[in-house]
Amino acid sequence: MGIFAAMIGVNIQHDGNHGAFAKSKFINKFAGWTFDMIGGSAFTWELQHMLGHHPYTNVLDEVEHKRKEEEIDCKLEEKDQESDPDVFSSFPLMRMHPLHEVSWFHRYQHIYAPFLFALMTLAKVFQQDFEIILTGKLYHIDATVRYGSMWNVMRFWSMKIITMFYMLGLPIYFHGAFKGVGLFVIGHLAAGELLATMFIVNHVIEGVSYGHKSVTNDEGVKVAKPATLQGETPMERTREQVMNGKADKSTVPSVPFDDWAAVQCQTSVNWSSGNWFWNHFSGGLSHQIEHHLFPSICHTNYCYIQEVVQKTCEEYGVPYQNEKNLFVAYGKMLNHLKFLGRSKQL
Repeated sequence: MGIFAAMIGVNIQHDGNHGAFAKSKFINKFAGWTFDMIGGSAFTWELQHMLGHHPYTNVLDEVEHKRKEEEIDCKLEEKDQESDPDVFSSFPLMRMHPLHEVSWFHRYQHIYAPFLFALMTLAKVFQQDFEIILTGKLYHIDATVRYGSMWNVMRFWSMKIITMFYMLGLPIYFHGAFKGVGLFVIGHLAAGELLATMFIVNHVIEGVSYGHKSVTNDEGVKVAKPATLQGETPMERTREQVMNGKADKSTVPSVPFDDWAAVQCQTSVNWSSGNWFWNHFSGGLSHQIEHHLFPSICHTNYCYIQEVVQKTCEEYGVPYQNEKNLFVAYGKMLNHLKFLGRSKQL
């Protein structure tokens, strides 16, 4: 049950809620609704993934973060919503951003992380969904854009009741409480582990950059370059490589470091690029760069545009990081978490 639920999540609802499953708006809405059918909430997913993660990949608002550390809160409308909730939603249990404060237990996060990954869907279904609809916000994001509608609120509660009935109630009725609850929990643990594994390696991994907001002051606009944990900007290196390969350097296209598309490439990582099996199995997550550049394209097309995207990045001097396979990416992700758990706070 857990594996098939995960496949629905990455192959159907993901494309549906991005408007990429079909040409029909109705079919896309129905495809997105399948997330509610497996116990989650498509509205919550849209808030976190489409309003938070995609526009501001690997970005953390430094001002708001400092306010939190000082236990200073402000009205929701005064908060800067340019932050990626996927980056800091696991904090303080997991340190996934260099701005986060380091705790003693983060030294071991690369060891306990795989166990926490398994709890991802349980946390979303039983904690995050209810917290958002009751408070009207997702971290810094105003949730009333979805839950301000009475119809959407009714859909949320009705789907929660229906899914709990057939995913938990019926197994308990036919197999008893112990087996029924046990099967339900095992299914969620399997789904959570698989989904978290395929998601995290795309943005929390060796070589990936963290985005920073450009600042406008009296001296003009100070462009913030995306940088790795070591403070390096990979795009400086890739741009220099292109420049060195051209006799006439004026022919090399100039791309700003904070260009939206360039930032997406610098903060995302592929694995098994061009492989049709892993593309289908992961719902296109293996082609994360292509997905972030073209989120409204169905994931079945990523294999066909991958080579074009990679060559374009090489032409413009934009980083294009691809790991050989998921297992190599997973190892580099654990090494990255290990380094994050022992490095100083920026």
